[in-house]
Amino acid sequence: MYNFDEVIDRCNSDSMKYDWGHIRHPELPADYLPMWVADMDFACPQPVLDAMKARLDRRILGYSIITDPGYYELVAQWMKRRYNWESDPSLIMFSPGVEESMYIVLEQLTSPGDSVLLMTPSYQPFDNAIRAKDRSPLYCPLQFSDGHYSIDFTDFERKAAQPQTTLFFLCNPHNPTGRVWSIGELDRIADICLNNNVFIVSDDIHADIIRKEFCYSPISKRIPGEKRLITLTAPTKTFNIAGNKLSHIVFNDPDLFSDWRHRNVIDSLPNPLSIDACRAAYTLCDDWVNSLNAYLDGNFMQLNKLIRQRLPLAEICHTEGTYLAWINLSRYGITEHELKRRIILNGLFIMYGSDFVANGDGFIRINLACPRSIIQKAVERIVCSVT
Repeated sequence: MYNFDEVIDRCNSDSMKYDWGHIRHPELPADYLPMWVADMDFACPQPVLDAMKARLDRRILGYSIITDPGYYELVAQWMKRRYNWESDPSLIMFSPGVEESMYIVLEQLTSPGDSVLLMTPSYQPFDNAIRAKDRSPLYCPLQFSDGHYSIDFTDFERKAAQPQTTLFFLCNPHNPTGRVWSIGELDRIADICLNNNVFIVSDDIHADIIRKEFCYSPISKRIPGEKRLITLTAPTKTFNIAGNKLSHIVFNDPDLFSDWRHRNVIDSLPNPLSIDACRAAYTLCDDWVNSLNAYLDGNFMQLNKLIRQRLPLAEICHTEGTYLAWINLSRYGITEHELKRRIILNGLFIMYGSDFVANGDGFIRINLACPRSIIQKAVERIVCSVT
C-alpha cells in the first residue's frame, strides 16, 4: 500500500539532512548520499499531510496552545495500543522537542555540580545539555561483544551510589546502538536508581521503530506510579515530522506536573500544524507504522547481507530498534580521521564513533530510513573507502 521505494528529491528544500552537507563538508561530491541525521527519506503518511493541509485551509496560523483534553487522550491511547502502557493523559505535557526537554529536566530536577549518569556511546545532545547546565556527566560504558551491547551493572550501581549523582538519562531504544532494553534490564536499572534516589528521565523517542522479533517496554510500565520518573516521547521520528517541533513529557507525579505547569517552565508554544499532524498520526496511521517497520526490517536484512559479502571484517551491531545501523570497522585498521576523509571523498555523509560522546571508537552510524536502492550505493561507497 505504501511506496517506501520512492526516491523523493529533497535538495534545495532547506533540508538540514541534504542542504547542509556541503556547508559541513565542502569536499563532498555533488552526488553525495546523506545518511547521517535521524530523519527519514520516506514521505509522511497521507493522513498526516491531509490534516496539515486542512489546517492550512483555515487560513490563519496564529498562536496556538493545546487546550483540548482529548488531544492528550489520543496520545495516551497510542501508548496503550502500541505498548500496552497505561499512561495518565492528565499528566502529559507539551514540549517543543525531546532535546529541549533535556535542558528543562536538568534545570528543574538537578543543581549545578550534580552528576548525571549516561550510558556510552550516547546521543551527543545528552552530554551537551548536561555540560551546558553546569552539571557533570558520569559515563557508564556499555560492553560490546559478538555484535551485542550489554550494561555493566557493577559499574552502573557504583556510580549511581555516589552522593553527587542525582539523575540518569535512559535512552530506550538506545541511540546509537539500537538496543531495546529487556524487562530484566529495565527492572535492574529501576532498582539501582530508586534505591539510590536517582531520578530517571527516559528518552523513548524511537519507541515505535522496533525490529519484528523484539518488543519495546517503557520503564514507566515496569514501575507504574513511581514519582521519580519522567518519560520523553514524540511522534517526530515515527512519522518523519521532526520539523514540526512537538514532543510530550509524561509524568507519574501529579504534584510535579502541577508545579511545572503553574510555573510555566516550558515557555514555548506548539505550531498549529504540529497539533493536527499529531492527532492524525496517533489515530489514523497504525497500519502505516506497521508497514514502515516491515520495510525497515528488510533494509537491515539487505545491509547485513551486503556487509557480510563485501566487508567481511566489519561487525554489525545487532540492532533491535531505531532505523540506525551501528557498524564496527576497527578491524580494518584505519584511523577515524582517515576513514572520515575517505568516506567523504567517496560521497557519503554519515556519523562516526566520535560523534557519540565516548566508547565508540571504530564505529560508524548509518541511517537506513531510505529507499532500498540507496543502501546498495552506500555500501559500495564504504567498500571503496576501506579496501
